[in-house]
Amino acid sequence: MSNGTGNSSAAARRSTLYRLIDTQPSAADLKDALVEYYAENDNFTVEVTDIDKVAAVAIWGVVGKKDQADWCATFKSLTGVNAKVANIASAGAILIGAPGGPYAITYGMGHLLIDPAKIDPGFGLAFSIRSIEPEKIRQITRNILDSRARVDRSTVPGGQPIRGFGIEHYGEVVSRLSGTLGSISMTFNRSTPKRVSIAAADSLKIPLGVKPADLLSDLAEITRITQKSSPVPELGFIDQIRGLKSTNRIVAQLEDKLSNAFTSGSSEPLALTLPAECEEYEHSAHSYRVKVASDRFEVVDDLDISTVLDKVSPLPISDRIDALRAGYIQMCSDTDGREKVSRQVRAHKWLAFEASLNSGHYFYHQGKWFEVGDKYLEFLRARLDEVFSRTASIPLPKWESGWAEEEDYNREAASLIPGAVCLDRKKIHTRQHPYGIEACDIIGPNNELIHVKRASSSGPLSHLFAQGWISIEALRTDREAREKLLKRVRERSATHAYDPSVKPKKLIYGIAIKKDATVSRQNLFTFSQVALMRAINALENADVDVEVIPIPQ
Repeated sequence: MSNGTGNSSAAARRSTLYRLIDTQPSAADLKDALVEYYAENDNFTVEVTDIDKVAAVAIWGVVGKKDQADWCATFKSLTGVNAKVANIASAGAILIGAPGGPYAITYGMGHLLIDPAKIDPGFGLAFSIRSIEPEKIRQITRNILDSRARVDRSTVPGGQPIRGFGIEHYGEVVSRLSGTLGSISMTFNRSTPKRVSIAAADSLKIPLGVKPADLLSDLAEITRITQKSSPVPELGFIDQIRGLKSTNRIVAQLEDKLSNAFTSGSSEPLALTLPAECEEYEHSAHSYRVKVASDRFEVVDDLDISTVLDKVSPLPISDRIDALRAGYIQMCSDTDGREKVSRQVRAHKWLAFEASLNSGHYFYHQGKWFEVGDKYLEFLRARLDEVFSRTASIPLPKWESGWAEEEDYNREAASLIPGAVCLDRKKIHTRQHPYGIEACDIIGPNNELIHVKRASSSGPLSHLFAQGWISIEALRTDREAREKLLKRVRERSATHAYDPSVKPKKLIYGIAIKKDATVSRQNLFTFSQVALMRAINALENADVDVEVIPIPQ
């Protein structure tokens, strides 16, 4: 019995398996699932065959150029040696119309031969969360759904429980998982009990039988587990939110909805949000350069969704997304748009959008699409309804019409709250945060940290929630940050009771929406709800009380 090292006499060989979509189990359809360039290339052979009477297509050849590799010229320039070597690699794939599929098994660079639009996204993950031992996870890759759009990959060679990776079940998208396969019956362990490691994403790396009957039996077992088994309880959260690749067939339908949302009168929720890379410049921005569907940029001093709507809505629906991806928005520190403080960020990355399609719920954030499961939404809504129903310990005053800037509100609000001090735009700089963080906009009489945001809609709030958690984390773990905060407080008040030896215990988010709307859980965009939920969980795990206070206007 082989351990999957590739021995041709073994009963099973480690292979990469894909499940195909929009493909019938016939030879003609299987051939259509190949990338045309390779299927018609003289360097490749395509042969229609069968595997134990199941229709199959085999393709093999070499990928690359037969002349010198492109680095050979640099190699010669540096060493004087003319390295005559070709840059080629072998590639093979077998497409088989097995029940539950069709499936594609690839070898070497064989994944390049399969049309990405025909690959079932998340297939490998769907199998792994139903079969991997949750106590023996070796590697996990996750996209953190906050305004920074971080990607984190953690590896423990010997494996550990899923909880050891510190995953936040509500607010992280797992895109890759590897670990020890549980007790299932496949060729590699049929005669001798054996545990192997598998890796899963869209594909599944797993030992598969090398004999026709064994391969079909293994595919049948994979189909059974994927379609009929429930996720392992500890891993079920992975199924509740996932990113969509651009090749996913549903993305085109969602982008049609996004394009139509720019039509006047559309009921789909659409707003502008702040891209992660622009957060640090938010308070410095006094104008914006907007270049969308035009050869020249326009300078605006108040950026909201209508700015983009006016430029995109006159275009044919089919051209709108392309115009946003080609255009940009750039932040400037002066009112004339001359002093640039951010780079040109593609306009589509400023959009917040969500839509329902075929009973699924999706949202667009930082230029990417995500799908959200029903159980996820139910939990999120119930949890946030409870948060919004909490009684405010510090009632925040109305936002008067004469207070045009957040700084105006914070200064006036602090004067109306006995014992409070306005610290708006007073950053603290430490060795851990050399670029500075805002500890809070207002510090309350009992050291409550109050973060205030006025948005043009309820869409662009996720960075506010992340900002609050970052400030708490810094003040709780870094004495230098607490001492720098004391210095800021003393610049404004000699009598405030702030004590740098005491870690903060309460954080308050004060939120106002322009145009007289009132923020609530119901009108928060889904990704903003996710960001708020992540912040609340992190804060409460650190023994910090959290309040969300809508500010009336």
